Amino acid sequence: MPLQTADWAAPGRDPLTFLGRWAEIVSASLNAQFAEAGGRFVAEPTCGPRAGTTEAPPAAPAGSPPTLTAPARFTDRVAVTVMDTQRGGAVAAVVLFVAPDHKVDSDGALAFAVRAAGLMSGGAGVVIVDAAPGPASWATHLHSLTGVYPITRRPRGPEAPVLVVHPEVRDGVEQFGVWHHAVGAGVPLPTVPVPVRGAAHLKLDLEATYSEACAPLRLPE
Repeated sequence: MPLQTADWAAPGRDPLTFLGRWAEIVSASLNAQFAEAGGRFVAEPTCGPRAGTTEAPPAAPAGSPPTLTAPARFTDRVAVTVMDTQRGGAVAAVVLFVAPDHKVDSDGALAFAVRAAGLMSGGAGVVIVDAAPGPASWATHLHSLTGVYPITRRPRGPEAPVLVVHPEVRDGVEQFGVWHHAVGAGVPLPTVPVPVRGAAHLKLDLEATYSEACAPLRLPE
């Protein structure tokens, strides 16, 4: 199974098409497990391009203009969000997929890390899957924000990182439980826990879902 040299990320192809398909399959896998447990939680995939974020509104909002215009760096957004229907749709867990846009520059990597850190600090379980070409510079930013990714745990060379973070309180101490994986090219992706706030951990078979996502796009596994 290719990772850093994957055909889906080759020039001329839209990696969001593949990542969006992968997110849909992961969502279906999680929802199947939720259905067996009573249906309190629901997983929904999202796949939004950076261009969609930066479109200007059709008209200026009512009221006075902003007092300041600051530089911003919007990014592609590919994720599966788990919501708790008993808590008004509160976010209980998120699977985040790293897109090539998050590796174009340091600002893109920082924006991705800030999003992940915000979810973790809000108590949601977070799984980060990075099969995109290029170094995982977002990991440096994420460690600066949360302390979950020390340099000794980061991937080396072409290895691709998979990170799982479980916000928890034990004996009155708030902490992050962390699982680190570094996957080499051609090595199967791991099966990882998905920490869901208010429920038992689910299992996510990344290799199986990746293989299923490859099939309709005629990509090598």
